[in-house]
Amino acid sequence: MRSKAKVVLLLLLGFILSGFSNLYSQKTEDYSALAEISRGKELQDDSTKREPSAVNDYIRVYQKYIGGIRGQECPMYPSCSNYGLKTFNETNFFAAFALTSDRLLRCGHDHYNYPLTLNAKGFKYLDYPAYDTPPSELIYRGNVYSFAHADTIKADSTLLFIQRLVNNQYHREALLEIMRVQFLKNEFNIHLFINKIICLKALDQYEQAIFEFEMKCPQEYKENAELLLQMAVIYHKLNNHQKTIAIAQAAQENATILNSKAMASILKGVSYANLNQWESAIQEYEYLNTFESYQRAAEANKALALEGLNFKGKNPTVAGLLSVIPGLGYAYAGHKQTAISALLVNGLITYATYSNLKNENYGMAALTGVFNISFYIGNIAGSIQSTKRYNKQQKQYIIDKLTNNSNL
Repeated sequence: MRSKAKVVLLLLLGFILSGFSNLYSQKTEDYSALAEISRGKELQDDSTKREPSAVNDYIRVYQKYIGGIRGQECPMYPSCSNYGLKTFNETNFFAAFALTSDRLLRCGHDHYNYPLTLNAKGFKYLDYPAYDTPPSELIYRGNVYSFAHADTIKADSTLLFIQRLVNNQYHREALLEIMRVQFLKNEFNIHLFINKIICLKALDQYEQAIFEFEMKCPQEYKENAELLLQMAVIYHKLNNHQKTIAIAQAAQENATILNSKAMASILKGVSYANLNQWESAIQEYEYLNTFESYQRAAEANKALALEGLNFKGKNPTVAGLLSVIPGLGYAYAGHKQTAISALLVNGLITYATYSNLKNENYGMAALTGVFNISFYIGNIAGSIQSTKRYNKQQKQYIIDKLTNNSNL
């Protein structure tokens, strides 16, 4: 069923090429109204948006009347049809045709090369065009549990109740209780404030947490090591790794207990890995190894950092040269199933073009020839991008393991 749907989509694109390509004369810069596609939203029918060309009309016909009868969902996000809409609205016609051809070759194959994303329709394999970067929040990270801050000073019943709420993952309720206590007591309590930051972090309200720290925390408490560690984690969540390192370093310098120094080192190690500074990450894990209770984690993370340092990756130029023979570049990039698809599709369309020329059916020969060129170029460009995707994904696997080991 999926292959039939793809054939229908290809036929629709063929009609566009043969009869409506002149409608795509407007510049794509005029289509800023469709920018929400870049932020991860599947494009649906909306009469308030401009239709830049007949391409949209044909793909929407597929979405409305054909896609729904297949009995299954596209495993990729955005779906192939929405991927086509995105590329045709954001690039020139021929680049979009090649990009869409590459996606159709890859769809449903070699899923281990793509990160997961979770939406209302379940888990999908996240795949954006090479010229764009998907929002980080689309990448599925799994659950991370947050626990309350508690010091050695005997806490009153109110603080104990808040700690119980946080430890049981009732972060909204804990946040309301913290605000109630702050209002009633009308005085600053560092332990209460740290737990407030923990709750905001758990609720993904990172900007609010930064505002609270910058505007509502007295200056004399801004050097508290435990508070700085929480802020470093928040900047890590925002992918501001330079800031994470700076704050974690300050926390490490101000810390009075070994556990806080060790946690700062863990944060710095993961941040250096995200910045591709593997030597610095290794140094952090060597320092972490001096803490007896963290030696096992230090050794595991150091091994991962060494793996990142020694990772060579695959050469995109080699992939492009190999893809002169359709499929070889994909195979080199680790997309073995896609390689077979590329070989078969390019071979079949080449044969169809040859047969039409042989039978003097020049109209169909021109149509299949255009498809042949598009899929052949898509095979070359796709192989190069698949190699880059493979290199990025392999490094991301290492970083994800480091992050999971660090419980971040």
